[in-house]
Amino acid sequence: MAIREHLIEKIQSLPEDKLEEIADFVEFLEAKGKGQSALAEYGMADYLSQLLSYEEMLAAGKIRWR
Repeated sequence: MAIREHLIEKIQSLPEDKLEEIADFVEFLEAKGKGQSALAEYGMADYLSQLLSYEEMLAAGKIRWR
């Protein structure tokens, strides 16, 4: 069985709530193929804002680095 057919069978067997994760991963792979600039646009804004929030919490002493 070819890998494409195998993956389609696996995807079809997943519950509906997991399909969004599959779609996100496929979009990530597509962006990865387009180069670094596309990757920077893919979800990095959320990552950066979370990172800044963690830095602020560390500075305020609300959380500790282990």
